[in-house]
Amino acid sequence: MYLAENLKYLREQRGFNQKELSDALGMSRAAIGNWEKQHRIPDIETIIKMAQFFDVTLDDFILKELRPPTPLYAKNLRYLRAKHEMTQENMADLLGYRGKQGYGAVETGKTRASVEDLEKLADFFGVTMDQLIKQNLSREDSDGKTK
Repeated sequence: MYLAENLKYLREQRGFNQKELSDALGMSRAAIGNWEKQHRIPDIETIIKMAQFFDVTLDDFILKELRPPTPLYAKNLRYLRAKHEMTQENMADLLGYRGKQGYGAVETGKTRASVEDLEKLADFFGVTMDQLIKQNLSREDSDGKTK
């Protein structure tokens, strides 16, 4: 079941914190937190209400992971940053972001990187855009060949 993960994902996608969502749904913030942490499971009426609120089917809300997979480029950026012993703050500075949170969201796949940022990072790390986007760079040896 994906109820907890989907609840948190959909809440974040809509820009709600737990308190704002609880107010919109007429329930307590603690209940939202308990459901997201899988400490409790809401009753079926509440699940229906949340699915309607987020405009998703019950099947999708409960049985399907709604968060899209982390893009390969995000995993590659995390790998390249670590390989070059850089911090998220260094990367944020390189791209002109205000703090590591913005760049951290790119590495986790929560925020999509712009083409311009990907080009800048590919150039900085000495890889092609194709390599950054399509290849798992963590599986390459020191000669740049895939293991």
